[in-house]
Amino acid sequence: MKVTFIKQQLAVLLLITFFSAACGSKKTGSMNNGTPTHTLDGYQAHTLLSVAIPEKGSADQPVKIEIIPGKKMEVDCNHHSLMGEFENRELSDGNRYYVFESNGEAVSTLMACPDNIKRTEFVRGKSIFIDSKDAIPPVVYAPEGIEIKYRHWNSSPSYAMGKDLNYTLETEATGALKAYPESQEGYDRYILFLPEIKNSQKEHKVEIIPGVTTEVDCNLHGLMGTFVEKNIEGWGYSYLVFDSDGNIRSTRMACPDNTRRTEFMTGATHLMDYNSRLPVVVFVPKKGNFSVQYRIWEAGELK
Repeated sequence: MKVTFIKQQLAVLLLITFFSAACGSKKTGSMNNGTPTHTLDGYQAHTLLSVAIPEKGSADQPVKIEIIPGKKMEVDCNHHSLMGEFENRELSDGNRYYVFESNGEAVSTLMACPDNIKRTEFVRGKSIFIDSKDAIPPVVYAPEGIEIKYRHWNSSPSYAMGKDLNYTLETEATGALKAYPESQEGYDRYILFLPEIKNSQKEHKVEIIPGVTTEVDCNLHGLMGTFVEKNIEGWGYSYLVFDSDGNIRSTRMACPDNTRRTEFMTGATHLMDYNSRLPVVVFVPKKGNFSVQYRIWEAGELK
């Protein structure tokens, strides 16, 4: 089915307007030193108390929590970021916790500043996203001197990406599409043009959701597959390839009856920055009845 460029632009803007207005205030708090399940030498434990976890939302409009490490530092006109990476670890009882490994140093751009003015700033490190459906408040370990902050992200409903697009309006994104591969053997190409979000001070992201529509029983199911991000040489652009054989993993509960239902079955998704100047291009296998959906995410306030 062909989706026109203008209709797609209007649909995205309506989705952004809808969830921006619909998402009311959530329960808020801060990353506090709670009672962790265990201690870790050389690290301070931060627990996101249950009062800070937002409502889970509907199945089609989930909520994510972004956990952000950082350190107050004196900086100049350059952009600075804290060095370090998160590790996901698991206890013997299956509960997960998160460790931010960092030496406390920051990297920066190397622009020549017009003066020697310094300012104190919360220099952020690489963050992680956690689904709010997790029942146990997340525990984060970080070296002494590093703060842990968080913010909620609210989503729009999911929406279908187009495979064949007709557009008459020339934009920076439609012009850039010429640099992307038109085809890949054994794959279908899906394209998304994002409209410019005007007068918004909030950050946005796009989640790409491949899936197959199939019949399932009472068990929990998930599509197997992984994303590969490929760069276009000489352009600095990238596109996504979803590799999957279409197999579905599931739990093995005994269902009380033989009732089956049709669902759009998803697995791995890809969260990326919102950029209206470039198209989102995704290749998925031709074989297996695949299609692609997406959501728009909007950040809340940093806590």
